[in-house]
Amino acid sequence: MSTNPPIFCTNHPKTETLLRCNKCGRPFCIRCLERMPVGYRCKECLNVQQAGFYNATSADYVVAALVGIVVSIVGGVFAAVISGFWLFAIFYAPFAGGIIAEVIRRATQKRRGRYLWLVACATVVLGAFIGASAFPLFALLVSGRLDVLFFNLPRLAVSTLFNLGFAIYLALAVSTVYARLR
Repeated sequence: MSTNPPIFCTNHPKTETLLRCNKCGRPFCIRCLERMPVGYRCKECLNVQQAGFYNATSADYVVAALVGIVVSIVGGVFAAVISGFWLFAIFYAPFAGGIIAEVIRRATQKRRGRYLWLVACATVVLGAFIGASAFPLFALLVSGRLDVLFFNLPRLAVSTLFNLGFAIYLALAVSTVYARLR
């Protein structure tokens, strides 16, 4: 009776194994393989497979940033308006985050990028701060109260940006954009 010689892991030459990647056929230990519905796959084969999912170009990142900033500024203005009512912010923020994510996805023609979600989340934060800090300025300019504007602008900006409703908006909108574009 002949016994087969031991097979060793490709990444760990001292570890004996009986497992193989079902795509490339190379031997790997259990630490180097991922269980998939079709069997075990090595990390190299998984990375090659997952890289095909991402088809966004560098122009899509720029478009996502520009469109995301504009839409997020509008969302930030509305968040500043309702920031005193934190209960409304709980319901408004996921709705706004969903709209922002969908506008970005349509602007990039539904192409997926490895880091598109990161650009979108950054634009939500930046746009929210721009929109929320511009709201008191706009409200005072419309009312014609320029004397109040120059003396109280820092206090108004800080009170709008750092209250519970705005923090809730920021957390829920960013998490919704992350979940939609990841």
